[in-house]
Amino acid sequence: MVFNARDHIAVDTLAGRDAQDGIAIRSDLLPPTTHGSNIRGIVDREIWDALRIPVCAAAGNRCEICGERSTRNGRSSRPDCHEKWVFEFRDDRPVQRLQRLIAVCQGCHQVQHSGLARVKGLEHEVIARLCRINRWSREQSDADLDRSSARSSYLDQFDWDLDLSVLRGQLVLRDYPEMYVPARDRARLGNSFFGIPPRGEGTPR
Repeated sequence: MVFNARDHIAVDTLAGRDAQDGIAIRSDLLPPTTHGSNIRGIVDREIWDALRIPVCAAAGNRCEICGERSTRNGRSSRPDCHEKWVFEFRDDRPVQRLQRLIAVCQGCHQVQHSGLARVKGLEHEVIARLCRINRWSREQSDADLDRSSARSSYLDQFDWDLDLSVLRGQLVLRDYPEMYVPARDRARLGNSFFGIPPRGEGTPR
């Protein structure tokens, strides 16, 4: 496929039901250089609960993308809380910025981790949801998966600073009062992907 870096970086993978182009959700695949820095992986459970539960409650415990209620084992449950990221360049410096936390059902959440779904042999579920939510054809959904793979490969060329400033006042990262972590220091946050604990501390105010 033809990959336009600027357009593909700016794509909103979780635009929601009010998206101007009618595309509520797109597949996403974070570049490997950013794996393991998710909020729920770098703070303890109590802090993560303090962040995610109000997000889900504000959404009426429904998915902000499809409007469905989440279920687990046949019972109603709180939706997942997902980090919505923006990748941008500031003065030519690559920055991965947390835009906000968003409540999503398990199905829509899986679309945002399409690489993991593929590894688990569940890519067909991602395709089915893209088709249903966006009213896409199979070909359109396949093309979107190709787009997310191409985007991830492009983004993986860079070492990304981490901007968590949207959570200032809700979360404190020791040694980073501005909630901005340079790429060279990201390892200090630990790596949830590999089960490496953080070397700093995250505590709520």
